[in-house]
Amino acid sequence: MDPLFLLISALFVIFGYGILRSSKVNKILENRYSILIACRNEEENLPRLFKSLDNLTYPQDKYEILIVDDVSSDNSYEMIKSFCSTRSNAHGYHLEKKSKEYLGKKAALKFAAEQAQFEILLFTDADCFPHNNWISSYNKYITDKTGFVVGSYYENNTNSFQRFGNEISAAIYAASVGLGLPFSAAGGNMAVRKAAFLQVGGYEKIKNNLAGDDKQLLNLIRKTDWQVRYNPELLISTDVNETDSQQKNKRKYGKFLMSSPLYQIISLLIFAFYLYLPFKIFVVGDLKNLLLYLFSALIFWLANLYKHKFKFIFVDLLYIIIYPYFIIWFSILGITGNWEWKN
Repeated sequence: MDPLFLLISALFVIFGYGILRSSKVNKILENRYSILIACRNEEENLPRLFKSLDNLTYPQDKYEILIVDDVSSDNSYEMIKSFCSTRSNAHGYHLEKKSKEYLGKKAALKFAAEQAQFEILLFTDADCFPHNNWISSYNKYITDKTGFVVGSYYENNTNSFQRFGNEISAAIYAASVGLGLPFSAAGGNMAVRKAAFLQVGGYEKIKNNLAGDDKQLLNLIRKTDWQVRYNPELLISTDVNETDSQQKNKRKYGKFLMSSPLYQIISLLIFAFYLYLPFKIFVVGDLKNLLLYLFSALIFWLANLYKHKFKFIFVDLLYIIIYPYFIIWFSILGITGNWEWKN
């Protein structure tokens, strides 16, 4: 057997094991949450966001909603004020000037965190829509030692390939947390203990980076004594924005330099493997090693389906082979090019 194929196949099996490890707590407590939402020119999405927030089933005295308008040029802030005026536990704020120090949405989230009165900061985005059980799901994954809970989300109205990409992201989040080496997080669905947030200085150390605040905040907190857990209940959805898809993929996959040295080494190893794979298949005709790779990849994928209650779809067997090249392509574009972010 080819040593590189054996190594990659072993990694797939190990990642599958990581996916299946549970982060559930033994004793479920009813925590108090501060929901933090940064908003910039989202007037089209806000009505649906507000409806989703109205439908949350958690006791209203145990959570608050903090929405910060980040220098919108549309009617977003007026809509936020109107929504907050109808709820005693919702508060709207407006930043009048875009921060040159805290790039991206960090200035708005920093301000929201400073206003938060509860111990768990629950993050989502203005173009995301929580399910009514979203808050309560996090109680299953939080102890008094938990500093960060990684979550994921799904996209509405996706094509088959985009749907597979979302499921791959969930698999990577789950596997890395399960193995005790958390890799990244989704800013539209994650929970952070405020004490952990303050211990690492909030966004101070990462304020100059345009994107990746979720991933970098996770990397700061995982270096402390706080535990990182994973919430596999996909109770956040968002709509596909086709006009932003290329920029989104560059932001999502172009964060190689933000990863730890271990993950950079693993990424380079996997990159080398997928360059080597076509040679072994089409030039050498090595079907034995190909079957080994496909079998281990299938174990990984079945673990992901089981963990997240995804459906088995036959075309995914093809995507397992071709999707890594999609990731590699946008990783290269993201590393070598510029990202666009909300103008």
